Amino acid sequence: MLRTYLLIIPLAIAMTGFLSSVTAAALDPGYLAGKWEINTQGACGNKDAEHLILRGNSTFEYGRRGKAEAVGFWRIEDDVVVFEMLTSPAYFHDIHSDLAAFSWYEIHSMQAMPITMQQNQFIAVASVGDLLERLSLQRCQ
Repeated sequence: MLRTYLLIIPLAIAMTGFLSSVTAAALDPGYLAGKWEINTQGACGNKDAEHLILRGNSTFEYGRRGKAEAVGFWRIEDDVVVFEMLTSPAYFHDIHSDLAAFSWYEIHSMQAMPITMQQNQFIAVASVGDLLERLSLQRCQ
């Protein structure tokens, strides 16, 4: 019995180190760059889907129905993706059709912490101010 534990403990320690290094390596700009759709349950191409385009030059665009609703810069800090965005107040009220009525824009910061990551999809917890939401992102291009 003792011999079994002596074999299992080093293996468990090695696997913990391996898994943490895989997760840390996966969250990098190369992994995140591309077009993602949000909360589409793995189906890309819905014209009403929310999309997030993360570019390799650290800029991003978020929008729906082919229109950008927020633009800005993104970076990775301590396994958290930080977005600094310029957007209309309508973005937070989900009234896309009334965006034209707003003549000013505001700067906001959002943080997203991936909690599960796969090659072409990940789940994150995102916060903007006092809003907290679970997001499921699927790579679409």
